[in-house]
This record gives sequence, C-alpha cells and structure tokens, in this order.
Amino acid sequence: MVADNLLKFDPKHEDLGASPSKKVTAPPKAKNNPYDATQSPPDIFTFLPSDGSKFGLFSDPYATLYYYEPNQGRNQGNYWLHKREEERAFTEKEIALIDFLSVYRLATQKQIARAVFPEEENPVKIRDFIKRSRKMGFITSFSWVTPLKEERKKPLVYGLTRIGCEAAEKLFHRKTPKDFQFQPVVFKTGRGPNMEPFFRDLVANELLAELTRLDRVVSWERKKLIRLTDGMYHHPYGTVELIKDAGEFLTFWIEVIRLSYDWQDQAITRFKYTQAAIEKLDPFQKPKRLILIVDSDARIPYVARLAEEYMPSAEVRWTTDERLLMGLGEETFLLYDSNTKTIKKSPMSFLMDGHNGMGAREYLAQQHLNFDVEEDEFEDE
Repeated sequence: MVADNLLKFDPKHEDLGASPSKKVTAPPKAKNNPYDATQSPPDIFTFLPSDGSKFGLFSDPYATLYYYEPNQGRNQGNYWLHKREEERAFTEKEIALIDFLSVYRLATQKQIARAVFPEEENPVKIRDFIKRSRKMGFITSFSWVTPLKEERKKPLVYGLTRIGCEAAEKLFHRKTPKDFQFQPVVFKTGRGPNMEPFFRDLVANELLAELTRLDRVVSWERKKLIRLTDGMYHHPYGTVELIKDAGEFLTFWIEVIRLSYDWQDQAITRFKYTQAAIEKLDPFQKPKRLILIVDSDARIPYVARLAEEYMPSAEVRWTTDERLLMGLGEETFLLYDSNTKTIKKSPMSFLMDGHNGMGAREYLAQQHLNFDVEEDEFEDE
C-alpha cells in the first residue's frame, strides 16, 4: 500500500450494518476476494476488510506459527548459560536483548534494531548478533504459514527459549510469563498455534519500535495493572509515557484488534472495560489518547461506531498495520468523524522526524546515582 492510496477508502459509500440511531450489529462484508479463490478458506468473507483489500501483514486470521530451523542452538543453551554465570560475562547486547524479549515477548529483526539498539547504525552487526544468539540457544526464530497466497515476504520473529527465560530470571530477578517461552519444534504444516495472539504483540511492538526510534519513549508497559478509584484494576494492552519536551509528558494507551470469529464481542467487552476505567481514574491518570490499531482502513468506520457507543470518553486515534510499517509520519494516525462519516489524517508533530523537543534518552540521562561507596554511616567502625 502506497501513501497516495491510504486515504482513498470512502466510508460514506460503505454499508455499516446499522443506521446511526441503532446499535451496531454485524460488520459489513467484502464483495470481492483479493486472494486466489481456489486456495481461500470458505469463510474468508467473514474476515476480509469490507473494501476487498488484503489482510495487513500482522492480521491474517488463518496464519499459524512455524519455527524456522528449530534445531538451531538446541545443544548450546545450557553450556552458554553456565559459562556466562560462571564468568559473569553476559555481554551488553545479550542483556539488552534478553531484557526486551522478557518484557515485550517477541520482535522482528527490524523492531529489535530500532527498539533495542537504536544507536547502532550498522544493520549487519545486529543481524550477525541475532544469528549468534540463536546459535547460543537463548533465542529462537519463527514465522508463519497460511493457505492464502501472498507475494510479500514474511519476517522472522524472535523470542526467548527456556534458557533465555532462565537467563532473564537470573539477570533481572523477575519471572517471565509462561507464554513468553518458545519451544522450537517441528509442526506439521498448518498445525502450529494460531498467530493471532502473537500478531497483537508484533503490531504493538512495531509502534513501540518507531516511537523508540524517534526517542519519545520514557516508558512502555505491556498490560500494566492500573488501580482505579474503586480499588479495581484495568490493564490496557500497552501503556506508554511519551516525552514531548522538557517537562511535557503524555500518557497514551494502546489497544489492538485482531481477527477471530468473536472479534466484535471481544472489542465491545474491551471498550466497556476501558470506558469504566476512564470513569474511575483521577484526571492526572487518564490517557491523553487511546491508539487503536486495526487491520485495515476499511475496518475503522465500523469499529469507530462500536467505540463511540461503548467507549465514548476515550479520545481515540486510529492506525493500521500498513501505516505503522511505513514509519511514523503525517499519514500514521487517523481521526474518524462520525458526523461526516469520514476518515481524516490526525498527525502529531512530536511523533515525527524533525521534532526538536527534549528526547527520552536525554531525559533519562538526567537520573543520577548518588550513593557513598565508603562504609554506611550507621555502621560501627
């Protein structure tokens, strides 16, 4: 998808499935199949965007996980971890990669380059480091297979093995969630786990990687537990604190919609929880924006109607897989106008190249260590 075509979708000509005065029911369906009909599952029209476009890179509902070279590093992991512990010799890059994957679950090589090593300008060095890490057995790689014929190449995705999770626990004194551990095995084609939960993290991490590249991320927490005024908790899919300039901080919540048979019900439930949370937060805790990532521009009008009904207090900005993959710019974020039923660009200048305000690295560098290396004052001589 090229930039010139991004806003050609016209929601005025789409059947949204309900008049504005009625509750939204079923989403509109596509009339044309952009894939080879002989290879398409029979229920494909249940999921296709209503304009008949293809699924976004991280949106194929039929995709299943497929490990790439699952035996790579299988016999090296225990030796690597034992040697690093004995010699206290984890490298700076190993620590950074393990830290990232133990918090954000998975990433592509391009995401790792921007989010973990933003100051490394040589992509070959990052590629070679990832290859060595696979051989050492603390990360593994996978991609996905699908019955849908697609010319675009799929990226390799990286996550921690059991050894990698053990290293994370020893280094950072925290338990890694069980579903963050990847066990590379050989699946029969199409029999691997569905990619839907992994796609959620991949597309969220694409946004994280871009924000990190722009040096705007002070903190990003996946499924952060936020305590509400009534003692209950809410956990947005992502909570990011951004810096616009010195003393100017903004909190955004991130939500991701991926396709499944009950995705509409899941979205409604999520919106209800989000609305209840916003109503039960102190003003300083409320997010400035809620970034909602969907699979296609054509999906926005229908989901916007759901958001308007079940999450009216949220200030929503929309984006898609393809827009994020193009890099943050004027075309990335969208606003849906329910009165005119149009999608409009909603650029944020501080989230684009060229913004001159204080960056996150400069801000974080101001945090100083201040301790006495001599004996504690309260101890007896």
